[in-house]
Parts: sequence; C-alpha cells; structure tokens
Amino acid sequence: MHSLYEIETTVKRVTKHQGLSWGIAEEAGKIVRILEQSELPGLESFNRLINTPYSECTKTIDLQINNQKKICPIHFGLFVLDQSHHFKNQNKFHIDSIQEPLLIIPFLIKSARKNLITFNFSSNEINFSITPGQVISFDKKNIPLQATNIILDISNLRQKQYSDETWNYLYELSLETFVEESEEKKLSGAGAGLTDND
Repeated sequence: MHSLYEIETTVKRVTKHQGLSWGIAEEAGKIVRILEQSELPGLESFNRLINTPYSECTKTIDLQINNQKKICPIHFGLFVLDQSHHFKNQNKFHIDSIQEPLLIIPFLIKSARKNLITFNFSSNEINFSITPGQVISFDKKNIPLQATNIILDISNLRQKQYSDETWNYLYELSLETFVEESEEKKLSGAGAGLTDND
C-alpha cells in the first residue's frame, strides 16, 4: 500500500502531464487523497478518467446550457467550488453526463460546508445528497463510471428538522440560565460585578 502523500503527489504529476495547470493538478491530488483516505476508490476512478480519453471530456462548464455531455469531474468540481457562493435559494441544473462522478464528491462537500448549501445529485446510476454537515451515504461497491441524465439541485434554504414545540420548550429552558439583575447579585459575583472591564 502506498502512503496518501505518494498518491496525492503521483496524481498531481499525472494531471500536469495531461496538460493541465499546476493549480488544477493540486486540486486533483487533494480530492483523490481525500477519497482514498475515506476508503473510496479515488485512484481507480482517476485512472479511468485520464484513459477516457481525457481529451474528449468537456472542460468548459456552463450550467446555463442544459445537457452538457461527458463533463470532466475535476473541472466541474472546481467550477462548483468557485461559483457556489452565487447560488441563491434554489437552483436546478440538467446535465447529460459526468465522467467518474465519484471525483466530484470532495468538491461538493467543501462547497456545502463553505457556503452552507445542500446538493441533491440524482442520475440514472447514482443518487446522493450532501449537506453542510454530512454526506448521505451511497453504495461504494456500485459507483458508476459515468452518471447520465443528471439533475443537480442546489439550495441554500435549510430545512427545519425540529418542531416549534421543541424549540419553544428549549428556548424557555435556556432563559432560566439568566439571573435577574440586582445590586445584591452583583456583589455576590453574578454577571460582570460592579466593574465592567471588557
């Protein structure tokens, strides 16, 4: 078994060998490392990608154009990472196909956390959701080589996961931590005391 550092460095060099910039190569190395560290087959996925042949992948991403084909997952991931702060409320994009969809997952996780948005990825072959706090799992034994007929739904509208009754109860309980202000309480050490030295 090779170290994660060796894997990351090798992927960076191979990406550069494919004619991409060192910046893109750095990102490719990082995502494959993250996937391997998570016990997902990132290196195998990357190997298949560069043998697609890679030159046939779509590297210019424009989500305003429906049904783009054979999108490069690295370029797609970088696009989402760079542009996801522009996604407001809810956006739905239709994409014909993305090569090696496993490779987009680390980019979506980073975008979700950075911009507090949710990604719902559905295709004929694989479905998953990524929120700012987690990835909803999928079967890693059945990761497709290509995802087709994709709908990518992006939203910054967080869904409430609790009832109003729960919130009201907990909020009222939290108010009990406050101490009513009085001179006696200040002398006994509650609050900032008689001198506020902030």
